[in-house]
Amino acid sequence: MTIITAKIKEIRQETPTVKVLKIDLQNQEFNYKAGQWIDCYADINGERPVVGYSLASSPSTKGYIELAVKTSDNPVTRFIHEKATEGDQLYIEGGQGEVFYEPGKDPKVVLAGAGIGVAPLMGILRYIDEETDSSVQMFHSASSFDELIYFDELKERSKDNDRVSYYPTVSQEASVEDVDHGRITGTMFERYDVDYGGVFYLSGPGEMIPDLKMFLVGKGVPLDRIRYEVWW
Repeated sequence: MTIITAKIKEIRQETPTVKVLKIDLQNQEFNYKAGQWIDCYADINGERPVVGYSLASSPSTKGYIELAVKTSDNPVTRFIHEKATEGDQLYIEGGQGEVFYEPGKDPKVVLAGAGIGVAPLMGILRYIDEETDSSVQMFHSASSFDELIYFDELKERSKDNDRVSYYPTVSQEASVEDVDHGRITGTMFERYDVDYGGVFYLSGPGEMIPDLKMFLVGKGVPLDRIRYEVWW
């Protein structure tokens, strides 16, 4: 794959721990599928370290890509959170990854994302909403309400499009209006009448993926319709 030079077009503090970046592709060709990720490099102290970030933008977006970057000890991530400004240069390579959405194959899609794991699912949801006739249910969990990445946009999309449903939940504080309490579980799928004939994309840390996978298999969902990627 070719590494291309790109510029930070916009930086937004989305939550206390997540910054959202719009990356200007500077009229260069850059192709990816919804749900994939990229390698991202930055020049730091004479070196060029790398980190992987999921693409939160839809492939139908032209001219830029969008990344949601959560704080970590990675040097590229620290640079983005502590020093980067609009106009700074980054280097990107991608899209990559074997877990992605392709239009026309799955009329019913269920997304389950925890924490920063919602980023690649956001790319899938945006693509489905804007470019297809499929229906999509998004289950979205975070530790607290102020860490629900893209909450306002997801609420608005579900309001404007009856093919889009959004179910947010918080695990470490009391629920608020229109937000559940607890982790994403099979019980939550049951409560909101998930169609087990659809395809499932799971993205998140800890025990969420194996727990949901076991639940879905128990409901008769074939393994090839349960899609997730384990990050290094």
